[in-house]
Amino acid sequence: MSASRRRFLTGLAVAAAGTAVSGCWPRHDNGGADLIFLGGPVVTVTPWAPEVQALAVTGGRISAVGSKESVLNQRGSRTKIVDLRGRALLPAFIEPHGHPFEMGTTLAPPAIDVRPFTVRTADGVFGKLSEAIADTAKGQPILLNGVDPLLQTGLQPFTRTELDRLAPNNPVVIISNSGHAAYGNSAAFAAAGITDSTPNPTGAQYLHGPDGKLTGEVREAAALMALTAPFSGAIMANAGDNLRWAYSQLARAGIATASEHSYEADSQRDVFWKLAQDPDCAVRVRAYEIGTPELADDPNNARGRRAGADVLFSKIGMKLWADGSPWQGNIFTTFPYLTNPTTATMDLGPGHRGAMNYSPEQIQELASGFMKQGWQVSCHVHGDAAIDVVLDAFEKSNAQPVLRPRLEHVGAMRPDQFQRAAAMGVTPSLFIEHIYYWGDVLVDKLFGPDHGAHWMSARSAFDAGLKASFHNDGTVTPPDPIGNIATAVNRTAKGSGRVLAPEQRIGVDDAIRAQTLNAAWQLHVDTETGSLEPGKYADLVVLSGNPRRVPPQELREIGVEATYLMGRQTYGKKLA
Repeated sequence: MSASRRRFLTGLAVAAAGTAVSGCWPRHDNGGADLIFLGGPVVTVTPWAPEVQALAVTGGRISAVGSKESVLNQRGSRTKIVDLRGRALLPAFIEPHGHPFEMGTTLAPPAIDVRPFTVRTADGVFGKLSEAIADTAKGQPILLNGVDPLLQTGLQPFTRTELDRLAPNNPVVIISNSGHAAYGNSAAFAAAGITDSTPNPTGAQYLHGPDGKLTGEVREAAALMALTAPFSGAIMANAGDNLRWAYSQLARAGIATASEHSYEADSQRDVFWKLAQDPDCAVRVRAYEIGTPELADDPNNARGRRAGADVLFSKIGMKLWADGSPWQGNIFTTFPYLTNPTTATMDLGPGHRGAMNYSPEQIQELASGFMKQGWQVSCHVHGDAAIDVVLDAFEKSNAQPVLRPRLEHVGAMRPDQFQRAAAMGVTPSLFIEHIYYWGDVLVDKLFGPDHGAHWMSARSAFDAGLKASFHNDGTVTPPDPIGNIATAVNRTAKGSGRVLAPEQRIGVDDAIRAQTLNAAWQLHVDTETGSLEPGKYADLVVLSGNPRRVPPQELREIGVEATYLMGRQTYGKKLA
């Protein structure tokens, strides 16, 4: 067994502390600007000057934007000139629905990544599992993350008895790529203290067969957390290094600001707090804590003064779940899943329309409680029937537009629902890469052309006047804002190359705004970042090409060459 894996399996949990930390940026130099970028298009994401020639940075903030001649007036004796050499400068991207903590604990070494982006087939998944079993001492737990039977050829949902046969001497948990299901063997359930008679957690399930025995599958967050609880010590042992690794992956994708959408203050606060103090911290994070009835009733959970963008970690909202994942068959829709061999494998009967994880009353009670505490509420919801329930709950809770209440993922959201959300001041974030990676699955295997092709109707969102954003959802797809932009503009499925609902394509400027200024607005940092304007923080990304000028079909080929957080380079070769 490798030393890194041994540390992973034997570490101790980190204590919790701290809530918010201010960041550092280059000191103001009275002799002139710190940096001046020129020699390539500067895409500002402003309507009055979409592209300019140059930009200056002083003390971590943008001090000038405009023509080369005007910006060079800020040149001083210590100013560093960055020649873009034709490359494009944009506001750094923003990931408005991320899970960096989960990225670190389930993808960073020595965790085992078996997502379809790294392991394409069932044989590959079983090979990774066999390697882990051979490399792990008897009795030590094994955790794999990212299986997807819809994308990994020949893979079927795991059963408890199958995993018992494969790994008789180790507790094994395999988490689905959606993050809404997991599979364990008998040893894993025993270690977690889950028996055939254990009641389901609120909003989650331990699945049972006709004989009343555990099948080995659990669904939704509370059940996954219970099944993986024995892994917590090992996970937390390297939590700081793993979170740093996750930040590096985000910075590599051109991201300077991200959210943490499954924040647990008691176990995670200290890790985020310590990393935010690091002068090399690469990402600003805004956290949404998992909402519980206890927190909704806790007077000490009231929101205080909102932190500025110089604060690199801060809790800004509460997270709720309404339904599940389309890939697990548990989203609540007005239309049925298809009846075919794929849905039969998913154990979905004819006319299946899914269901809510929480009752309408529970959603409304939690939303109302957190809104009264002053929090922005962010609710995971995919099915159109579930979206109606959440909008009703927000309306009954007297949701104030100033709080910017959010809907997350919204795969099946209809045009009339986008319009209703706009009228209420509710804002959506679309998981647009569903179209690219699962487009063929949506149409051919799950919902058919009428509903599958109209998944993630971005054009309807923008036509309703919404400040919609795009995201990659932590581990579910690789962090790739450029890919999101390409998908929104093209709506092309990766497998077949077909275009899904071409009328739902949007222009590249709207797509860029969804990954920059709109996302900043959703995270309440739009007055300080998200566009290139004097006075805003110098969160910047250098791209190999200008997305406003390359042919739409070539957008995905654009590369990230450098990322900056408040004027400090966090990724790429030094450009100055």
